[in-house]
Amino acid sequence: MSSLDQKKWSNIKERGGMLPLMLMLGFYRLGGRWLCRVVLLFVIFWYWLFSKTARQASLNYLTKLHEFSGEASPFKSPPTQTNTYTHLMQFAECILDKIEGWLGHIPETELKLFGHEKIREQYQKGAVIVVSHFGNIELLRAIKSENPQKINILVYQKHATKFNQFIKKLNSHADVNLVPVDELGVDTALVLQEKLAQGEWIIVAADRIPVQSNRVQTVEFLGEDADWPQGAWILVSLLKVPVLAVFCYRTCQQFEVHIYKMTDQLQFSRKTRMEDMQKTMRQYVVLLEKHCLRAPYQWFNFYNFWNKK
Repeated sequence: MSSLDQKKWSNIKERGGMLPLMLMLGFYRLGGRWLCRVVLLFVIFWYWLFSKTARQASLNYLTKLHEFSGEASPFKSPPTQTNTYTHLMQFAECILDKIEGWLGHIPETELKLFGHEKIREQYQKGAVIVVSHFGNIELLRAIKSENPQKINILVYQKHATKFNQFIKKLNSHADVNLVPVDELGVDTALVLQEKLAQGEWIIVAADRIPVQSNRVQTVEFLGEDADWPQGAWILVSLLKVPVLAVFCYRTCQQFEVHIYKMTDQLQFSRKTRMEDMQKTMRQYVVLLEKHCLRAPYQWFNFYNFWNKK
């Protein structure tokens, strides 16, 4: 990924800030999910019309997914700009799901769980959960509703502190905490070790590169090389705890949570460190490809992901 692309996605996130979330919360409290959907129809249409970058990024991803999957493609024909609007609307629906998740309105009974036994083992223990910008990871809160250990989500956002305050206003009992980090490394690992020792969970995304970092490795995704951050995997190897890969997303009117145990403890040999990391990263990307095929509109990276103009 070029430094320009890194800056673009970072700036997009910072421009969003807290105002859109506060507005959507206001609409939600005024008229529920129905009113929010009506508002978002117009908001997303405006964004779709004027954000060429988002439209092109969406079409690029959907086209690669279509070509990669061949006869198993989730699309009957090559994706068009109509599909990109659907993609953005699914992102809007995901925001509403997040709000309902923070409010505690999504009970565990609404989730269809796959691999639940793998995460049940970690109810009273510390674990690292590797995710991507796919679906809605806040659904994990519903799984932990009867086991209220805190969930720590590592983010590269300057407004993480304000976001935590926002969540607490939504639900004073919320057990989700956003932890701002500039780059994943030894210092971060020491802080997180204390949280893991208390049985808390650490969630880290493995599909976005910190703006100031050049620690990347090239791994094929949907048939074409892309740069992936090493930081998440370096952190996991330092923490020496069980590693889970989790995908939470909506399919029609149902929520699904897919849980995979990647390893009890990730270790990289000094001599073969890069090769070991490449193998682990590829293992994760294969899982991501599987779920992109199953729910094509749930991957939310609206920028140039594949290093090419």
